Amino acid sequence: MNRYSLNTKLKKILFSKIQQRNKKLKYMKYFRFNNDIKLLSVYKNAKKWIIKNTVYGKGIRPSVGLDDKITDIAYPEVSGYFIPTLLNFGFRDLSKQYAKWLLSIQHEEGAWYDYLDESPYVFDTGQVLRGLIAIYPIMPEVESAILRGCDYILSQIKPDGQLPSPSTKFWPEGICTELIHLYCLPPLIETSKIFNRPEYEIEAKRVLDYYKKNCMEKLLDFHTLSHFYAYMIEALVDLGELEIARTAMDKVSKLQRKNGFIPAYKNVKWTCSTGLFQFAVIWYKLGEKIKADLTFDYACSLQTQNGGWLGSYGPNAQYIQLREISWAVKYFLDALKLKISVHFAKTADKNVPIMGGTYPLSDFIRDEDGRLKLILQKINESLLPNSTVVDVGCGLGRILKKAAEQRPDLKFYGVDIAPEILKNMPATITTKIGSLLSIPFEDCFSDFTMTTEALEHAVDIENAIKELVRVTKKGGKVLIIDKDIKATGALDTPPWEQWFDTEQLKTLMEEQGLKVEVLKNIPYNEKDGSDGLYVAWIGEKV
Repeated sequence: MNRYSLNTKLKKILFSKIQQRNKKLKYMKYFRFNNDIKLLSVYKNAKKWIIKNTVYGKGIRPSVGLDDKITDIAYPEVSGYFIPTLLNFGFRDLSKQYAKWLLSIQHEEGAWYDYLDESPYVFDTGQVLRGLIAIYPIMPEVESAILRGCDYILSQIKPDGQLPSPSTKFWPEGICTELIHLYCLPPLIETSKIFNRPEYEIEAKRVLDYYKKNCMEKLLDFHTLSHFYAYMIEALVDLGELEIARTAMDKVSKLQRKNGFIPAYKNVKWTCSTGLFQFAVIWYKLGEKIKADLTFDYACSLQTQNGGWLGSYGPNAQYIQLREISWAVKYFLDALKLKISVHFAKTADKNVPIMGGTYPLSDFIRDEDGRLKLILQKINESLLPNSTVVDVGCGLGRILKKAAEQRPDLKFYGVDIAPEILKNMPATITTKIGSLLSIPFEDCFSDFTMTTEALEHAVDIENAIKELVRVTKKGGKVLIIDKDIKATGALDTPPWEQWFDTEQLKTLMEEQGLKVEVLKNIPYNEKDGSDGLYVAWIGEKV
């Protein structure tokens, strides 16, 4: 074969490989786009899974298989750390149910046991504490159980700071280590701050120091199942050990494929669903949005028709591969919340380009804007001096600032999902971190509760309406301004955004005890509103 023929053949082979690569990249782009479109469906199916697999009067089941008979066994550990997640998505009643059940099964020494109630576990106790701490503002009666649980964990700490497990009977053989007890330290520290118990924080830091001194090599090496390794690294992030966490995750990132896949161990070809979501959580917390999004999207694509996730996927998968596990659903929700929070944190910086259909937040609105004029009109019509106004999803406060200038006799509160958004709010407005699914106020707090172009981001609209009504006083107003579903396509939108059928949203509000008035064709910017983009729903709590 002459040189010309050889070169021609090589060029053909190279061209063929380039075509295959381009086809693969095109497929990946198509896959991720369609996966984004289905994100709300992924959430809705996960919600159904949680409701279906919550045991009446108890907590969440450990796992379910296709051929299982439904049992009344609930898992204390997972039910515990599910509570903060449920609260973040507006499931207050379900959270209370889980908490009440957990209170009823705490053992005399302060510990919580495995799902068969046979042996005490430090890790399980720590995760129940996460839940009880989260629900403490709603259920102050959990205080005693929290303190007893913390005292139990302290009783297991050795003089040198080691925190072993009193039993490993229910730990997966050979893949779970006591290093996961780092994940028990943040609730100890949080309890210390809430209840002024400095000994809890002192002991937590002593345990952390022990494992940093004696196990640093393992902490920096992806040495065990991704699910358990992620417990360790997320704990380090939450404990402020960011340098160690970043170093560990840099090694994990080298195993991340272009489609987001990460192996369950560094040397296998199968993946662990929970580990994927947990790695996404860690990357979101570390500000690594691109890596987090990629793995989050891939993990979402593994959801079963039932709305859950099997323990593992792929050739020779070895971690609960035939059953849907409850903890995968929990970490899906945690990652979803952070995905949205990180997305909007970036919108607060006008110098950062925003992807996914959202534009940088603005702190300006024209005095003639129909949305602003309507809000001010309703405030002036209905509120006496010293009344309370809460704006949920307030953004940079462009409406709140105008309202506070016009009505300095009122008390104004702004709520948004990311601290970056609220950092420059004037002193006349009190700010709190929260969302439409978790409004950080007690029942019947507000005289006038409003949300403008934020309900569309709430993911769970029914739960968001419940929250808006919950924090509003009887006789108070709930005002929603958002986009009409008939105008869909007028703007780019992120994958979780949803616009509204006028009558359906009105019905949802009425079902929560509101008397509702609907106003259409609201003028906005310099437009007269005839395009029908904006609608206002004005409810009175009866």
